Amino acid sequence: MPHILIEHYTATHAWAALPPEQRNAFFARIGAGMQQFDAARITPLAMGRVAHDVPHGSAEQFYAVWQCASRADADALVAGISATGWHEYFTTTNTVGAVDAMPQHLHDLATCAPQ
Repeated sequence: MPHILIEHYTATHAWAALPPEQRNAFFARIGAGMQQFDAARITPLAMGRVAHDVPHGSAEQFYAVWQCASRADADALVAGISATGWHEYFTTTNTVGAVDAMPQHLHDLATCAPQ
């Protein structure tokens, strides 16, 4: 079953202190690490800056949205991102969930309980 991974992230002080050449080397590692994933199973859908003038919006700086062929692929992507050292430089909140149709989503909302 297809899953979506949504990342929200913000640069840390460690990132701000990193010289440009080390940032470039870090991004080269990210690019090399992404080569391990099958593009037919993990697809980037959108990435960018978070708009902060939206009611109830995220306080994070950036977002990325990935479509994954399965939960296992989403979990592998989360693990792969973590393995690059990403979290040393960006605080991150991940959301992973199955892709449901509107009727299923409305049913889930109608039958949910507070957490």
